[in-house]
Amino acid sequence: MGTAKYDHPGYVADTGAEGKYHVGIWCPHGYPAHIHIGRPADRGDPSALLRLRIPDGVFQSLPDDPETLCRRALGQALDAGLLRSVAVDGEYQELRFQLDAEPWSGPMHAAERA
Repeated sequence: MGTAKYDHPGYVADTGAEGKYHVGIWCPHGYPAHIHIGRPADRGDPSALLRLRIPDGVFQSLPDDPETLCRRALGQALDAGLLRSVAVDGEYQELRFQLDAEPWSGPMHAAERA
């Protein structure tokens, strides 16, 4: 997981019953921007379990800052029950990021750099 556009290590959110998740924006060259959600790692980079793809051509014009984008992604994942499935079966999922998703309002802090 990484945050190439923003040079930011992402965020760690404590969702309570759902557990802790590392949320970060990744913008690899030649690929659409996306937001990864995975479990925090004790050392090194966390593994993404869920990738929410930001629609092509939209990313550069989004008004949200990185934290708000990550909060929207986590809100979408929690509302849709996506985190329960990846936490149980460990299967990687990729879905489309909903630009109008309600941002999650719980505790979230900047992750430490690996």
